[in-house]
Amino acid sequence: MKFITKKTSKRVCDHMNKDHMDSVHKYLKFYAKIEQFKDAKMEEINSTSMKIKYDNKLAVINFKEAISEDEIHKTLVSMIKNID
Repeated sequence: MKFITKKTSKRVCDHMNKDHMDSVHKYLKFYAKIEQFKDAKMEEINSTSMKIKYDNKLAVINFKEAISEDEIHKTLVSMIKNID
């Protein structure tokens, strides 16, 4: 069973929100089909999904398959490449 700790989730979310906000917005628009929003930030990443909070609402974007901590970077990059 694949697992991502809360500590890793916080580290990844903080990094994404600080350095890759454009990607967080793309995930929300493409995978969650949320076209318009004022504010968005990644709240959590776990082995099956990422959660993005936008305008006081929550979007859950499921991964194709469960991922481990070692697979987070590869998965998020591949999801962006799928958009561009």
